[in-house]
Amino acid sequence: MGQDELIDYLVEKNILDSSSVEIRTLSGGVSSEILLIDDGNKRFVLKRALAKLKVKDDWFANVKRNHIEQKYIRYVADFLPETVPAIHYSDEDHHFFCMEMLENGLTNWKELLLNKQIDIGYAKTAGKIMGTIHNKSAGDPTVEKDFETLANFHELRIEPYLITTGKLHSDLKAYFYEEAKRLASVKKCLVHGDFSPKNILVGPDRFVLLDCEVAWYGDPIFDLAFFLNHFLLKALYAPEMVKEFIELAKVTLKSYKIHSGNIFDEKFGARLVHLLLLLMLARVDGKSPVEYLNPGQQQKVRDFVYQELSNGTRNFEVLTTKWSETV
Repeated sequence: MGQDELIDYLVEKNILDSSSVEIRTLSGGVSSEILLIDDGNKRFVLKRALAKLKVKDDWFANVKRNHIEQKYIRYVADFLPETVPAIHYSDEDHHFFCMEMLENGLTNWKELLLNKQIDIGYAKTAGKIMGTIHNKSAGDPTVEKDFETLANFHELRIEPYLITTGKLHSDLKAYFYEEAKRLASVKKCLVHGDFSPKNILVGPDRFVLLDCEVAWYGDPIFDLAFFLNHFLLKALYAPEMVKEFIELAKVTLKSYKIHSGNIFDEKFGARLVHLLLLLMLARVDGKSPVEYLNPGQQQKVRDFVYQELSNGTRNFEVLTTKWSETV
């Protein structure tokens, strides 16, 4: 339904008091329509899944992922209520939900990082929250059943990041395909799937996770590698601050280890570094490349990943030291 029909529908459902509203499209990810709706009495955000994602390549996904996102929010709200937005209304037939408008001094963390504003405290909190969610959900058969969403995860993560990038780099194809197969085989805990600074709002009193529609009961290594990757790439974006961005990654990892219980086993670190290298290249040549690296910086990523995969690098300290020397 179009926006006019949508507003009339919300009035019919008593979500809005009037069809005379102010609508503003909010920025966000590539997979959903996000609207701020205000009728003078009620003010909230509506999120509706898109069948075709907003990227250059053709990229389609099941709109029922909107329901997965709501499940994740409700699950996390039971033990970390301030970490997720409050849901006001849910409509499964039309694949949208309405949630609180997050204001009151909250800022998008990605914007702060691109403006070179560093806060180590946010990294500690991120590691704590990620580790807590992973630890809480690990081995829980009910959560595993609720998030049997491998098909959705494949559509939105494995195929566009790993398979697509592997096809473009024939010399590395085996690495990407083998990792895709390994990821699909793991069922360990609840994974956010898009744990990224762009999906986090930060402020003095609150730290809020957004955009969890890729949630999946699978491999915790994905969340951590996906997240740490952003700090490494931003170190390349702002090489004069490489030490600060690398420190954010190290602090996050340390905090995660503390709060993730037995998740971080003896093989975790090596697999983390391997997947991190693959994701670095995926954010240059996959279906969802980062927008802030220039062609020369993109080539640095390619050269680095080729070299370190060839070297068999599996240690995070070694990886970050070499990356610091590269940028």
